Amino acid sequence: MISLLRLTAVSCFVFLTLFSSNTALADDLKEKGITPGPAHVVLGDNLASIDVPAGFVFANKELAKRYLEATGSSPEGALGIVLPAETLKKTDKEDDVNSFLIISRFVESGYVHDKDAKDLKSDDILKSIKDDTKENNEHRKSMNLPPFYVGDWAEKPKYEKDKHQVVWALQVKDEDSTSAPVTCINYNTRILGRKGILSMNLVTSQEKFPENKAKIMDLLNKTEFTKGNTYGEYVEGKDKASGYGLTGLILGGGAMAAAAKMGLLGGLWKWALGFLIAGKKLILVAVVGIGALFAKLFGKKGQTK
Repeated sequence: MISLLRLTAVSCFVFLTLFSSNTALADDLKEKGITPGPAHVVLGDNLASIDVPAGFVFANKELAKRYLEATGSSPEGALGIVLPAETLKKTDKEDDVNSFLIISRFVESGYVHDKDAKDLKSDDILKSIKDDTKENNEHRKSMNLPPFYVGDWAEKPKYEKDKHQVVWALQVKDEDSTSAPVTCINYNTRILGRKGILSMNLVTSQEKFPENKAKIMDLLNKTEFTKGNTYGEYVEGKDKASGYGLTGLILGGGAMAAAAKMGLLGGLWKWALGFLIAGKKLILVAVVGIGALFAKLFGKKGQTK
C-alpha cells in the first residue's frame, strides 16, 4: 500500500532539533509553514484556536492540503495538521506503525442540532459508511492510489454534551474482507460550533491507537472555537442551520444517500440527496509515509496553492 508514497525526503528535522537554541532558525521554520510547540495557534480567520504541545509541530493550511491531496484524501476545509516533531525525520515505511497525525478541518455546514444524540444507530450508520467507500475508491483509482475499506468501529459514536463533541473511530483496511488486517485507525472528534463543525481527525496505527489517543487528549480538550463562534452562541432564526443532526454529521458524504434509503434520516432524505449532489465525500486517511511526505512538501513551499 505504501510503496507509492515512499518518497525520497529532503529532511527538515535538523531545524527542529536546533529550534530551541537558534531564533533565526525558528523564524525560518515558521516561514516554511511549520510552527513548533509549545505554541498557541489560531485556526482560520480567528475561527478557533489550538494549543500545540511541546514535542509537536503544526503544519499550516497550505502544507496540510498538499499532504491530503498527495494521499488521495479531500483537502476541503483543511486548516492544518498537528504531528509529533520526531515524525518529520522518519522516511521509511517501517516507521509508519509509530507515526500519527491530527488533521484539522472546518466544515461550514451551519448549526448542527444534537436532538438525536440518544438515538445514534451505530450498526446502520456503519453500513452506510461502508457503502460510501465505493465512490471514494473510484476517486482514488483515478489518482492511481490503492483503495481503502472500512472495517468495524474502533469506537462507536458517542456525544459529549458538555463539550459539544461527537467522537467515533473507524478501522481502515486495504482489503474488503473481515479477515483483512487493519491498516490504521481514524479517530474522529467533531466540535460543534455556531456556524459549522471543527473536525480533529487522529490517524494512527491500530497497535498505537490507545497510546496515541492518550497523547493527544489534552490537545483535543484545549481546541475550541473563539468567542462569537461557539455552539452556545447560535441564534435561531438568524444564523444558518445545517438541517441535520449528529447522525448526518457522522455520515457525511455519499453515505447520506444510503442512509436516506434506510430511513436513518427520517424526513431529511431529500436534503440528504442534495448534500450528496453538493459533492461532499467520506473522509478517510491512512498512515502513509508521513515523515517522508512532509519533508518533501516542506521543500516545495510556495509552488502550489
